[in-house]
Amino acid sequence: MKKNVIISLFVLILIFPYEGFSQEPQFLWDYQFDVPYVPTPYEVVNEMLKMANVGKNDVLYDLGCGDGRIVITAVKETGCRGVGIDIDPLRIEESENNAAKAGVMDRVEFSQQDLFEADFSKATVVTLYLLQTVNLELRPKILCVLKPGTRVVSHDFSMKEWKADKFTEVKLERRTHSVYFWIVPANVSGTWKWTSPTGSEKDQYTLDLEQQFQKIKGTLYVNGSGLSIERGELVGDKLQFTVGRTLEGQSVRMLFSGKVKGNSIQGSLKTEADTAMKTSKWKAKRDPSTVNPIEGSDKLH
Repeated sequence: MKKNVIISLFVLILIFPYEGFSQEPQFLWDYQFDVPYVPTPYEVVNEMLKMANVGKNDVLYDLGCGDGRIVITAVKETGCRGVGIDIDPLRIEESENNAAKAGVMDRVEFSQQDLFEADFSKATVVTLYLLQTVNLELRPKILCVLKPGTRVVSHDFSMKEWKADKFTEVKLERRTHSVYFWIVPANVSGTWKWTSPTGSEKDQYTLDLEQQFQKIKGTLYVNGSGLSIERGELVGDKLQFTVGRTLEGQSVRMLFSGKVKGNSIQGSLKTEADTAMKTSKWKAKRDPSTVNPIEGSDKLH
């Protein structure tokens, strides 16, 4: 990952002018690395952990861990396990020393690795303080290797087209810091099929879904008749959408909710009519050949 150092330094100066540094204005950049060492203020660290709702059962990976403060704070405050990854051996040594002083060495691990080669697939929470360009280079790997529902938090830098699920700002004396939060979505794109009983008959369902990150749209075909899905929502591995149809002479709303696991979805269906509501189960299978990349297409903008 070779970058043009002059351009990168110019961009960094624009983003981090001297007066804009955190309360600990350390700025160390060995030009063999792509990201400078600028520590995240503890107020921002606390907000990141709060936004990700880190708990004792989590495994938190900090990519570009610096002095280890995010990992160490998370472990001390929540009891989770933490892993810090940094390409700079000096930062790894500093992180280990800080963890030893904090008395948390039994629950943390620090590893000197290139982020693009490291395995962070076991994370339930990922924290970042990199540069915009690095976030975007990491984005495909984050979407590919992390399990749906994994929480990702970034200090100051977004994921561009992958819009944050939550956003907040932390106002400190020297500058205002941005915090972005995402939930890794399951890949639900493609064609799903199932059969469900309706009275004495059996309805044949085909669901065609298009996806761009957590945004979805599509059409549900019931016995060949197409119905546009409404209020489609994808949060991690949880899918929900609504369609309207005429059933036995009545206008009804069908509220589908389900959990995605690979090429299957299993969940519940609430059918609401003027006079009654009933609940049933549904289970769909996807044709693997119809799956598209999770980053989707321009159709969903």
